[in-house]
Amino acid sequence: MPVGEVSAGYKFRAFISYSSSDRSAAEKLQRALEAYRIPKPLRRSGVYQNDRVSPIFRDRSDLRASADLGQTIREALESSEYLIVLCSPAAATSQWVDREISLFKELGRSDNIIAVIVRGAPAVNDPVREPQGAFPKALIGLRGSLTEPLAADIQEPAADGRGGDGFNLAKLKIVATLLRISLAELTQRQAEVDRRQRRIAQVIAAGMLFLTVVAGLGAWIAFDRSKVAERRLQSAVDSAARQIEATVSYRDRYGVPSDVIQELLRFAEVDFGKLLSDDDTSPMLVFQRARLNLEFAELFNLVGDESQQKVAPLIAETATALDRLEQRFPSAFEWVGLSSAPDLAAIAMLRLKLFDVQGQEAIYAGKLNEAVASAASSIALSQAWLVKTGDLSWLRDLAQGHCRLGAYNYQWGKLEASAASYEICLETTKSLIQKRHNPADRGDLMAALSSLATTLVEMDRRFDALSRQQEAAETANALVSAEPQNTQYQRTELVTLTRLGDMVLSVEMDVVGSLKRYEQALSISDKLTRSDFSRLDWQRDRSLLLERLASAHLRLADSGDTTTSLQNLRQADHYVLDALQIAERLLNSDPFNQERLRDRSVLEERQGQVAFATYKRGGGTSKLEDSARWYAKAIADRRAMLKGDPERSFYKLDLGVILIQFGEVAMARRESEKAERSLREALLLLDELTSSKEAQPIWLREVAKVHSTLANLYQQQGRITDARAEIQAAIDLVRKLREMFPDIAQYRQDEEYLIGKQIDLSKLPG
Repeated sequence: MPVGEVSAGYKFRAFISYSSSDRSAAEKLQRALEAYRIPKPLRRSGVYQNDRVSPIFRDRSDLRASADLGQTIREALESSEYLIVLCSPAAATSQWVDREISLFKELGRSDNIIAVIVRGAPAVNDPVREPQGAFPKALIGLRGSLTEPLAADIQEPAADGRGGDGFNLAKLKIVATLLRISLAELTQRQAEVDRRQRRIAQVIAAGMLFLTVVAGLGAWIAFDRSKVAERRLQSAVDSAARQIEATVSYRDRYGVPSDVIQELLRFAEVDFGKLLSDDDTSPMLVFQRARLNLEFAELFNLVGDESQQKVAPLIAETATALDRLEQRFPSAFEWVGLSSAPDLAAIAMLRLKLFDVQGQEAIYAGKLNEAVASAASSIALSQAWLVKTGDLSWLRDLAQGHCRLGAYNYQWGKLEASAASYEICLETTKSLIQKRHNPADRGDLMAALSSLATTLVEMDRRFDALSRQQEAAETANALVSAEPQNTQYQRTELVTLTRLGDMVLSVEMDVVGSLKRYEQALSISDKLTRSDFSRLDWQRDRSLLLERLASAHLRLADSGDTTTSLQNLRQADHYVLDALQIAERLLNSDPFNQERLRDRSVLEERQGQVAFATYKRGGGTSKLEDSARWYAKAIADRRAMLKGDPERSFYKLDLGVILIQFGEVAMARRESEKAERSLREALLLLDELTSSKEAQPIWLREVAKVHSTLANLYQQQGRITDARAEIQAAIDLVRKLREMFPDIAQYRQDEEYLIGKQIDLSKLPG
C-alpha cells in the first residue's frame, strides 16, 4: 500500500479530538492539514501517491445526525488511521476527549495517537498539583511510557525561549508523523518547494537586470543618430516593456509579493533615470522615455500602496513630453534622412495608453468622474484617427475605449450609461470581426458581452442579461474549439459558463440548469488546476466557482424530502469548505487585498447559511451556534471592507444583506434585542442606498426582506400590529418592483408569499 494513501480499511487519515473550548484551534488545524500539499520531491519518489494528507475527521464538524452518538463516534474512530488529541487543561478534564482516547486505545492503535498541546503545560493534569497540565490521564503509557507523552506544541515560543513550537512547526511535526517520515526529511523537501517560489522572484530580478543591460546598450546607441541605431534603441525599449509585462503576469498568476516587485521597480527606476535623463533632447529618446514612464506607471498602479503615489508625476511628465512631441517641427537631420523621430500616429497611440493609465489612477483614487473623462478622451482620439487613416487597429481601440467607459460607469453606479457604452463596444467589435479575422477580437467580444450581462442584471433586465451571457458562452466555446490547448481561452470559457449559471438561476430560477453550467465549468477548473497548482488566478476562479456550486445545492436543499435535503446540504458544506481553504490561502498571500477579503466573507456567509439550513432540518443547536459564528465572521470582514472604502455602494449592500441573515439567526436563538438591532442597522444602510441618485431597483427587494423579517420578529414577540405594518411595507415595495418588471417570476413569488403572511397575521388578535 503506498504511504501517501490512507491505509486500507481507513476512511480518514486522522480523527481530531478536542474540548469545545479549543474549537477554533481544532478548526484551524483541520484546515491547515487538509490544505497541506505533500512536497513534489516526495511525491516524485513514488512512495506518496496522493498529494494530500486528507481527509481529516473533526468530531464536532463531521458527525452525522444520529440517535446513538456513541456508536457514531466509535465508527469514526475505527475508520481513522490516527488520533490527534488537542491537549489543554479543558481537554484534560473532558470526559468526551478521555472517552475518545480510550476507545482508540481499545482498537489496538495506541502507537497512532498524536498529542498536540494547544494550551497549558506539558504535564498530566492534576487539579491540585498541576491544574495547568494539558495531558488527559488517558494519554499516560503511550508507546510504553509511564510518564507524559512527547507532543507537538502549537503555542508560539516566548521571547525568553520558553513556550511551544509555534503553529507551523507543530503542523509539520504532525504531517511528518502521518507520512511516517522524519521531521528533518519533511522540512528539507518543503524547503525545496519554498526555493522554487523564490526562483520565481529571481526570474523577475533577472528580467530587471536584463533591463539594465539593454538600457546600457541604448545609452551607447543614443550617440549615433543613424536609423540603424534608433531601431536598436527601439528594440531595447521593447525588451524592457516585455519584461515589465512579465513582472505583471508573475504577480497575477503566482502571487509574487508586492514588496518584491516594489524593490525591483526601485532599482529599475534608478537605472532608467540614468539612461533617459531630462537633459536628453533627441525626439526618439523623449518618446521612449514617455513610453517607459507609462509602463512603470501601469505597474505602480497594479502594486498600489506607496508605489501608487509615483503614478501622478509620471503621468504629468508623460503628458508634457507628448505635448512637446506633437508641437515640434522636424529638424534638418530628419529632412535629409540622417535622423528620425516618432510619427504622429505613434505619438497618438502612446497618448491612448496615457489616457488608460490616467483612468486606472483615477479609479484607484476614487475619482470616478476623472476616469470617465479619460475614457471619453480616448474614444475621441481613436475616432479621429480612424477617420483619418481607416486603419482597423484604430477601430479596435475605439471599441475598447467604449468598453472602458462602460466599466468606469459601472463602478460609479451609473448603470444606464454603462450599458449604453457596452452596447456601442459590442457593435464596434462585431463590425471589426466582419472586416478581419483575428481571434483576439472574439475574445474582446466575449468580454464585452459578459460585462454587459453583469450590468443588465444589476438593472433587473434579466432576460436581456441571460441572452447576452449565452452569446458570451458560445463565443468562448468557439475560441476553445479553434485553439484547444490555449489555457487563456479555457479560463475564459470557465468564467463565462460560471456567469451563465448565475444568469440561468437569476432569470429562469432553474437551479438544475445553473448546476449543469457550474459543473461544466468545474471540469475545466479541474483540468487547469491539475496542470499548474501554483496559478493563483486559476485558484481564485475555482474558489468562486465552488461557492456557486454550494449556493446551488443550498437551493436544492429546499426539497420537501428530508433525505434529499440533507444530501444537498452536505454537498454544499463540502464545496464551501474547499472554497474557503483556497480563499484563506489566497488572502494569506496578500492580506490587504480587498477583493480576496470579500471572497472570504461571501464563503463565511455561505457557511452560515448551510449551518442554519441544517439546523432547521433538525440538525441540533450546535448547528445554530455554528451559523451565528460564521455570520459574525462575515460581518467583521464586511465592516472592515466598508471602513476601508466607505463610499462603495456594493460594500454597503453586502453588509446590509448579511445583517438581515444574522437577524434571522438571532431570532432563532431567541435573542430579540440583538435581532432587532441587526435588522435596523440593515434597514438604515439599505435606505441610504435606495435614496441615492445611483439607486438600483433590485435593492428594493433587500429592503422588503428587512421589513418581512421584522414582521416575523414582532410576531414572535406578540407585537401583531407592528408585524402587520412591516408586512404591508414589504408588500408595497414588491408591488412596485412588479410594476417595473412584470415578467420576473421571483417578484411574483415574493408577493404571493407576503400576501399569505399578511392573511395569517390578520387572523391573530391584536
